[in-house]
Amino acid sequence: MAKPAPAKTFFLFLFLFIFSLPSTAQDSARHFFNKGYYNISVNREAAIDYLTKCIEIDSLYTEAFFHRGICYFKGSRYEQALNDFDRAFELNPGLSIIWMYRGFTYRNMGKTDEALNSFSRYITQNPTDTTAYSYILRGKMKYELGDFTGAVEDYDMALKLKPLEEKYQYYRFVALYDNEMYRKALSAADRLTKINPDFYGYYFYKGNIYSKMGKPDSAIYMYNISIIKNYQNADGYFYRAQAYQQKGDLNKALEDYNTAIELNPDDGSYYSKRGNCRLEKSDKTGACKDWEEAGTLGYYEDFDKVKKVCE
Repeated sequence: MAKPAPAKTFFLFLFLFIFSLPSTAQDSARHFFNKGYYNISVNREAAIDYLTKCIEIDSLYTEAFFHRGICYFKGSRYEQALNDFDRAFELNPGLSIIWMYRGFTYRNMGKTDEALNSFSRYITQNPTDTTAYSYILRGKMKYELGDFTGAVEDYDMALKLKPLEEKYQYYRFVALYDNEMYRKALSAADRLTKINPDFYGYYFYKGNIYSKMGKPDSAIYMYNISIIKNYQNADGYFYRAQAYQQKGDLNKALEDYNTAIELNPDDGSYYSKRGNCRLEKSDKTGACKDWEEAGTLGYYEDFDKVKKVCE
């Protein structure tokens, strides 16, 4: 079979090449957008370059601004991310997901108020978003600003949408506990133990609540369960020791302090509290030794007792 003449081969290649190119500026912009979108999780800088080329061709390409903003956000180039999110919103005010990403960006910049406002704008436009995550994010911002009641309200909204979401229940519990709403915190911890009855931490938290409420026996009961489920958690013994000490059972308290220190010998607070327990048992020498050790480890809460008691 005769080979094609060189000239014919050249023109055939040129014909195929020309017709393989995007036929319009719009097609060319879409071509670069697709390449940029593909590279977002593969090569972020390449994605930015392709999306920038798309924008240079079509300055009204909303998705290119939005996704380039995401690339900038992931690369910690927050001001550039916000500029792109702003431009995308100007082009399409209905693209409400932008408010979530603005919130993420402000949060990473440490601008909690702006993050809170951004998440609120998203919620206003999507009040029944079934992921419920927007309420959690806004709740976290309120929590960081010290508005524990507002945080709980947002967590409650999230739980109405996803009542069995364990981490949402946990966030609500923490806000209640930090707001010293111990009875409600206890109910929240009860829900957590029903959702995940095998996790030792939830019983530990219940023990902490009972201790705060001045109920050492109930606290000890919960710490017992926590220790059964995880016998190597030093904090379980440490806090149970404090509950025993609270009710005046100093021998059992000392045993638990000893166990906690065996499991975690580098925590100065353990020695300091054991020192207090030893002093209550009239062991001044042991107490002074423990307070000295606590100071060596950088814990000084009870260190003033060294001068008052030990010298």
